[in-house]
Amino acid sequence: MSLPMTIDRRTKFLILVAILIIWTAALSTMPFMAPWGADLQNVHAYQQCVAGRSPYQVDATTCGDVAGRPFYYPPFLFAFFRWARPLTLQTTMYIWTAFMFASFAGIFYVWARKILREPPSGERHEVVTFCTLLLFQYPFVFALERGNTDTVVVLFYTLAAYLFVRGHVWFAGMAAGLAAGFRLSPAVAVIVMTGGLLWGRQYVGRLTWLRWSGGALMAFVLTLLVFFRESKTYLFDVLPVYAKQLSYAAEYSHSIPSFVGDGFKHYGKVLGVGLLFPWVWAIRRMLARGEVAIAIAGSLAVSTYIQSTSFDYNLISTYPLLLLLFLRAQRTDRWSLLGFGLFAICGDRRLFATPGAKLLTPQLHLALQLAFFVVAALVIARPDEKEGQAQPA
Repeated sequence: MSLPMTIDRRTKFLILVAILIIWTAALSTMPFMAPWGADLQNVHAYQQCVAGRSPYQVDATTCGDVAGRPFYYPPFLFAFFRWARPLTLQTTMYIWTAFMFASFAGIFYVWARKILREPPSGERHEVVTFCTLLLFQYPFVFALERGNTDTVVVLFYTLAAYLFVRGHVWFAGMAAGLAAGFRLSPAVAVIVMTGGLLWGRQYVGRLTWLRWSGGALMAFVLTLLVFFRESKTYLFDVLPVYAKQLSYAAEYSHSIPSFVGDGFKHYGKVLGVGLLFPWVWAIRRMLARGEVAIAIAGSLAVSTYIQSTSFDYNLISTYPLLLLLFLRAQRTDRWSLLGFGLFAICGDRRLFATPGAKLLTPQLHLALQLAFFVVAALVIARPDEKEGQAQPA
């Protein structure tokens, strides 16, 4: 009896599910901090101690931050968490955890059902299973453990994508600008998308790039003007100092500037361009085919690699792209790109944390992530002739 030479589509899906379940075993190696929600504790501590003052002019030790950190988030983010002021950190974290789960349930639904134009090709339970397993992978659980706030960014960008595919480009840009005002890293996504729209203006209208970038700039500036005094201090005093601080090369970090270090800043910039430019080019080609959704998702996914401090809880911003790649795999029965991406983004960090390792290092892990995004841009930009047609099982 001869063995089958191909694996049917359902078996590929089940293999994917099994791998995602196996990878949850690495969660025990997460760099836990005390208390639960150590990053949100920074916001919570300043909310409770500023008493109407600017959070940027209060000493870190006065507010009781667990790591002696100053407040270095934008003023819009600080104002957003005003509701947490009368609550304990533990209560705040219970509410925030529920918010994160509910938000991503909505995010996945909107991307799969309201933003993506192609009708679903696979069975509905497969999408539900995949999305559920994403919420048990390293980036999301890490975000839960630290009380990360990038969920709001993904919500704003989901709104931006929803509005864009319905032709409301100006308002889509404003939603993206609000994301940038909340946390600065989405500004990179706005720039990447603007570049693609400008290059591909013959496919979407010659002023579409201006409506998108103009809406984004207007909303971003408004988030600063509303909190003018704090914004002035943040932009001219806090941000320049924070932008120079590098994190460290670890299996749970993905900051290009931190990995290359102070002595190779120009090389880091070259790597950054090498990551972003393929997506600008790919977005142009996606626009030619009317695939706006994956263009916006891709621009968001690569945005956190350029900043000087990026830990892997920020990788929840890649989840819309991973979902769209999963739906593409269902539609075309091509799973290799998705598998590569899941390994790079969600794979077992223990592989890259072996003391004294010469090959399986954090640097290799970052290189694999960068390779995935570049390959993804090239593959999505130049689809196979049979793209959009399911392959025989």
